[in-house]
Amino acid sequence: MAAVGVAGVLMSPPPGKQLVDDGLQKLWSMSEKQAQAYLLKHPDIAVDLANSDSKYVDELWTDATPKERASALRNAPQLIGNLEGVDYTDRDKANRIYLARATASTKKRVAAKPQDETAQFRLRALKAVKASLVGKRNPRRYLVELTPAPRPLAAVAVGNPDTAMQMTFDVPGMGTYADDMQLWAQAAQNVYEEQGRAGAPANRAVIAWIGYVTPPPGIDAALGGYAARGAPRLVAALRGFTVSRDGAVGVDLSVIAHSYGTTTAANALASAKLGVFAFVMLGSAGIEENIRDARSLHAEHVYAGEAAGDTQAQWGRLTRRDPRAPSFGATILHVEGSSGKLPVTNHEPIKHSNWNNDPTSAAYAKVTDMNELAKKFSEHVTTFGYLDAGTESLANAATATTRYPTRGLL
Repeated sequence: MAAVGVAGVLMSPPPGKQLVDDGLQKLWSMSEKQAQAYLLKHPDIAVDLANSDSKYVDELWTDATPKERASALRNAPQLIGNLEGVDYTDRDKANRIYLARATASTKKRVAAKPQDETAQFRLRALKAVKASLVGKRNPRRYLVELTPAPRPLAAVAVGNPDTAMQMTFDVPGMGTYADDMQLWAQAAQNVYEEQGRAGAPANRAVIAWIGYVTPPPGIDAALGGYAARGAPRLVAALRGFTVSRDGAVGVDLSVIAHSYGTTTAANALASAKLGVFAFVMLGSAGIEENIRDARSLHAEHVYAGEAAGDTQAQWGRLTRRDPRAPSFGATILHVEGSSGKLPVTNHEPIKHSNWNNDPTSAAYAKVTDMNELAKKFSEHVTTFGYLDAGTESLANAATATTRYPTRGLL
């Protein structure tokens, strides 16, 4: 199946309602083959739809018949699955179709050109996304974003965003790519479960959002380009959620961000009033100087926490501000461990999952020396990231994002 690239658009002015209407009408009136040929011949249509006003999309999608919606997501799943304003259960259906197709075509590419590193990465990422979805999951997981790019972007929701009364977006920092989706989805699962312990409503959801290109570890994390490009994508995602829920009246929308993700998310929140209840920053790589204080982020509550053992976050702040500074005005979130909770020991967002807690798992397959394996695993079981289960950091982030918690911050 030919892929129509739309990743990284979301920058142009939104097209008019008629263009959006015409684009969707064509997608659900054609056959699958015709639709793919049409999009290849007219790539501007894909760009227009990707940049379209989510309110228009919501209206058109709601008014469409079930048959029309089914045709559109079958004919152009790589487009519909990322279209803000389309309900998340339909986006999940479209993205699962695209995931299967993209995985099959990428496997063929790798088989034909095994030295193609881009194809190798793409296949690893697609497999990681699939692994984050398969198996018995409680609650159900939804694939709400999957961009058709050489380096895929993706977002997995733990819980149903279409019915959630408490919605949280988890925004990652440097070095987190779609091939990390299993671990990032586990981080979202941890937040979901801890929010339940904090008194959050049963109908809630947490999105593991790898929806922007994060900087690689190193000097790039001290620069602002990745955040500047990622912020409009997060704005679109947050607005898309609000629109798809008819204004999200009575729904608490929050953002938990880690490392460079705090820079990206702060840019997004400062650029528009998005109806955010709580913004939690963990191990922040810094806030740009043009964002004066916490009030500039347009969130009801702003929090920031950092572990003493985190020696990396400070390097991101070479040219940016520390959100824990008294002049910034964020509430300090404690992460060092208290009341029986574990301390955060480094900069990582999450270290532990069912995938890597077992020394016989594939996570340690490349370690053949038993002494080295013992050392590596010993370090693993005594190291905790900001969103690891049992940490004070996770407990406080969950409490902060719950409007009526049954416990206070630790």
